[in-house]
Amino acid sequence: MAEIYKGVSTAVTNKLFYRGEPVTPDSDVTVKVHDITEDPLISPPINPNTVVYDFIAEADETDVGSYKFYFPLSALGRDRKFRIEWTYIYGSQASVQESYIDVVTPYVSVQEAIEDLNLGSDANDPNHKTYHEIRMAEKYARKMVEYYTGQKFFLFDDTFTVMGNDSDTLPLPRKLHTLHTLHQNDQLWIDNLDGINHLGYVIEPTTSGFGIKVNQSAFLDNDAYIANGMVPPSIHDVSPNIFRRGKQYKVYARFGWDSVPDEVEQATIEIMRMYFSQDRLWKDRYVNKISTTDWNFQYGSDAFSGTGSAYADKLLLDYVVTQMVVV
Repeated sequence: MAEIYKGVSTAVTNKLFYRGEPVTPDSDVTVKVHDITEDPLISPPINPNTVVYDFIAEADETDVGSYKFYFPLSALGRDRKFRIEWTYIYGSQASVQESYIDVVTPYVSVQEAIEDLNLGSDANDPNHKTYHEIRMAEKYARKMVEYYTGQKFFLFDDTFTVMGNDSDTLPLPRKLHTLHTLHQNDQLWIDNLDGINHLGYVIEPTTSGFGIKVNQSAFLDNDAYIANGMVPPSIHDVSPNIFRRGKQYKVYARFGWDSVPDEVEQATIEIMRMYFSQDRLWKDRYVNKISTTDWNFQYGSDAFSGTGSAYADKLLLDYVVTQMVVV
């Protein structure tokens, strides 16, 4: 799926065809945009059939059949997905083409990548890379980072179902940002979206963020009640180990990171550096030994099990999900 960066005004392009050939339509090319982001937090809820933007596309004067438009910056403030309908008439025949676009958070900006990789700004510079090439390198690096760490370093909504473990802590496979709802099996416990708490406890993220836990502060006052000859509130009579073994807990929440960590940004740059290196093509083909008359080299096994960059792997080590500990 095509991508544009969050917060960056970028042309959304498409090439129009009629019977397999690119054409210049006989009419304006109209663009209708549908928001297909799965985000129940938006009010009113998103209807994927509703047209949220209308545009008249601009023709590319040097490329037959190519048309473009620009989203307003207000539409690019968060990660989201759009379905786009391009409607035009050619030879008295009305045609509609669909395309899709992802608004994504880059793990390093194009400008920072240019500076850190020392890419030439002049097209004649041997170190020059086009804007498209830099974006493809960032996308490659971002996917490698996500594959290696098992994380996404932006905010997104998702639902995970995990099994209880007879404790007051429930580990999660992703870093929690904001809890929306919590169910035990099919029973609603907490709905922070509507201010509902049937549980009676305060549930909060663990210190690491990779889990939720009961706020134990409510249980610390029992001694004070007893010392003063009072009966503790009934909430204290219930065991805090509420996440029972054998029970399923469905957690709907906003996961991820408010901003890209420095180590992730630096790792992205290092993987981009590797992307532009000449030996990347060999690594992508799982070649682990190359020999000629003049030279001979062989890759270590880690070149194929991590991101491909030893330095990037070290930078990302603390962000690999399997090595996270819920505390």
